[in-house]
Amino acid sequence: MAPDILFYGDPHGLFDPLIEAVARHRPRAVILLGDMELREQSLDTVLAPLREAVAAGATMPEIYWIPGNHESDTDAAWAHVFGSSYVAGNLHARVAEVAGRPVAGLGGVFRGRVWYPRGPRCKAPVFFTRNEHVAQLPERDRWQGAGDREPGLPRRHRTSIYPEDIERLRGLRADILITHEAPSPHASGFDTIDGLAELLGAVLIVHGHHHQDYEAYTPDGVRVRGVGRAGVVGLYPDGRLETLTPGTGGPDASGQEPAASGRAS
Repeated sequence: MAPDILFYGDPHGLFDPLIEAVARHRPRAVILLGDMELREQSLDTVLAPLREAVAAGATMPEIYWIPGNHESDTDAAWAHVFGSSYVAGNLHARVAEVAGRPVAGLGGVFRGRVWYPRGPRCKAPVFFTRNEHVAQLPERDRWQGAGDREPGLPRRHRTSIYPEDIERLRGLRADILITHEAPSPHASGFDTIDGLAELLGAVLIVHGHHHQDYEAYTPDGVRVRGVGRAGVVGLYPDGRLETLTPGTGGPDASGQEPAASGRAS
């Protein structure tokens, strides 16, 4: 039985494990969990081997993705994703049918200059919307990027989470929520993501960012799957999740080795 969906953990420029897994398992769809970190090549270039496989008789999977925090590191890193032919596969703040399943996405990270709903830094959002943010910026601080749908917003904050992203998903339904940030079972996670999963009626959250393979549950019983750096996890038609390529670990965004918490699967 082939997996319906392959989830690919933060590539940070490494795509060979994904290409190999697609060739071996022939999924219907692929979802990239952010931090492509494409500083020198576009997403079109690094995924070209998938198209070559199609020419050789394989089936091209649907390609979906969410941005991570590193997509806004440089102008080139931004353009190589948002200026690619795969831009329509961005799941951020929307729901799409992926291999027959409704999947919602929330890319980017929480940042204190916009909204950080966790721990000692927790406070009311500084800006609810991107337009509010842009309105208070002097002209010299505004930025224009590839595939621009948010003219003026500084590049760094193109990968910040705003409350409006949650609001865009309100009233929608999804079985799976894909995020870059982690939900509360992770030691560095956010219960805001738990709440979004509940809002959507999701039964599974899959996330990257922390370069850690683990399984847990939110306090409300939603299954959580973290995927390590350049790791591949398959979702099968019967709902089974299987690690197909182990991801590599590493420090999280704070520089510390993360640790999962919550009920183990």
